[in-house]
Amino acid sequence: MKDRFSFLPSLIAAFFLLLVINYLLFLPHVPHWTGATLLIVLPAILFYPFILSLIPAAAASLAIFATAKKEKAWKWITGSILFLTIFPLHLGLLLDAGLFARYNYHINPHVLNIFTTPGGFAGMGLEAGEIALLAAGIVLLMLFDGGLIWGFMRYPSWSIIKIKSWKTYCIFPVCAGILFVIQYFTYAYSHFMMKPDPLLASNAIPFYITGTCKSLFESCGLEAPARDAVRLELAKDARISAYPQKPVRRNPKRKKFNVVWISCESFAARLFTPEIMPNTAKFAEKSILFTKHYSGGNVTRQGMFSMFYGLPGNYWHPFLAARRGPLFIDWLIEDGYQFECITSSKFTYPEFDQTIFFNVPPENMHEDFEGASFKRDGRNINRLLNSVSKGADSGKPFFCFMFFESLHHPYSFPKKQALYSDYIEPFNAVNTTAADGPAIFKRAANCAHYMDRCLGKLFALLEEKNLLENTIVVIAGDHGEEYYEKGHLGHSSVFNEEQTRTPLIIYYPGVKPQRYTGLSSHLDIIPMLAGFFGVENDPSDYSCGINLLAPDAPKRRYAIIANWDQVFFAGEKYKSLIPLDAASFAAQTVTDANDNELPEVDPFYQEYNADLIKVQEDLNRFTAPPDNEHSNTVIWIIAGVLLAAGAAAAGIIIHRKKKSKAAQC
Repeated sequence: MKDRFSFLPSLIAAFFLLLVINYLLFLPHVPHWTGATLLIVLPAILFYPFILSLIPAAAASLAIFATAKKEKAWKWITGSILFLTIFPLHLGLLLDAGLFARYNYHINPHVLNIFTTPGGFAGMGLEAGEIALLAAGIVLLMLFDGGLIWGFMRYPSWSIIKIKSWKTYCIFPVCAGILFVIQYFTYAYSHFMMKPDPLLASNAIPFYITGTCKSLFESCGLEAPARDAVRLELAKDARISAYPQKPVRRNPKRKKFNVVWISCESFAARLFTPEIMPNTAKFAEKSILFTKHYSGGNVTRQGMFSMFYGLPGNYWHPFLAARRGPLFIDWLIEDGYQFECITSSKFTYPEFDQTIFFNVPPENMHEDFEGASFKRDGRNINRLLNSVSKGADSGKPFFCFMFFESLHHPYSFPKKQALYSDYIEPFNAVNTTAADGPAIFKRAANCAHYMDRCLGKLFALLEEKNLLENTIVVIAGDHGEEYYEKGHLGHSSVFNEEQTRTPLIIYYPGVKPQRYTGLSSHLDIIPMLAGFFGVENDPSDYSCGINLLAPDAPKRRYAIIANWDQVFFAGEKYKSLIPLDAASFAAQTVTDANDNELPEVDPFYQEYNADLIKVQEDLNRFTAPPDNEHSNTVIWIIAGVLLAAGAAAAGIIIHRKKKSKAAQC
């Protein structure tokens, strides 16, 4: 039995070194190096690889014990278990390093959701070459890890680490404990004193365990900085309790307007020009064009959610959990509207079939996901035109929705209809740099130009059928898109102007054409439309938006933008990520309206103190704490009891085996 363990110390040591090397990949993302930063990072890049190394070590040990009587099969079983623990950890860390380098966040629930939700991975828009490159890398890593395990098990000479006594292993957990204490208390002290550099450094380390020791430091006579962190409790883990807050009153004598709603993936404000989109620009001349408009998110989920619900994007989580559609769709159903919802993406990813369109009959929802995105858009615009024509001929009110996908990475368009010839081709996001930004933008502009040609057909049909006399038209992007203007490509990485600003065009019968130059938000769309559907309530009863079309409408001072677990405040003068805890407070930066970082945060709080109180209310006023708020604690207690019981059982078994062997001797 002892001989079977001889290869394991050397193999685990080799795996430990591999993990340390992987952790070194995150060091370039540590913003500032100080003494406290070193005390966090250096112990961490040894401690966490050690903890992760225990997983294959423990799994292999159990496998060897379990196969004690299987002379031939033990190597295959043990080797397989080692591979199934080592390879996923190795691959996960490498993928996390690439993700963090590109988007500045680690693998999180949002990332996992891409792979667990139907249509998620396909929705990333990866080209065949990128998928092939990724697959080749995964295969090579599998061969490397598999070869490493096979080599140590096959060749005893590789096992250079010889530990005669199991007591020698005690030194490793002791050293690991010392490393953990150093980095943990350094973080806790930095958290208490709100020192930004160490806290930002910890964000770069995957699996980093954070904690606080406020009572301990206070008992030692230390005083925290005078100003506490602004802590906003997000509604994402809550339940819906008051949506709407008051029953919606609707005028029964209202006129029923048709609705044509166009949403465009990654529709950056910079793309909307008369040169790039002449048909849409001409239509905007007879509509209201909102020239400083913010999406409710820098990702599709929160952007689309805020557009249809009039609520901040952090409410996505409880509404998805409750399968609660928006009031706007409820009003249309109550009024007997005909529905036709079309997308060139998937209704399952993001989960719009369980949120926005949950109450729409499935037979009225059509998705096309075959071939290049511009081909899907081309087929879908014909479906939309057919639906609008049928709706016009039926004499019944109708709601037609279409989601364009061409502007999503990899920015697909028909080459023969290109507006610009100096676009990047071929395009592979993995190999691009900031120098490619202008050429990538030209590629995206060609997509917008193609989309404009599609919309031109819609505008012509609306004119031909005289539908503009009784039809509301909404055109907006789900969010913006950056083309390396400020160091990023795509969206979801930061909340700058490029990734959050999108055009908004609203047409309704009798509209007075204008360019609305004040600040506007996706949260305002439903409040601006509600009156056309007989709603008499104040918008605050069912949304956090403003009816900017009302004669006495207040001027919007700020917009709230969200992603999976962050909330951003975009004011007229200053912008900032709203700190949700002391760590983000200490690391908080404030920019001007053009994303230029400012040296101090105090002017931000002086200018928007009252607004931040209002934001706190808005982020929670439609929800209540979860009914099972103590469930996580119970789960952890149960898990702890089970682990303790398992450890005790293992100890008893080992003790009895040793006692039995001693008796036999």
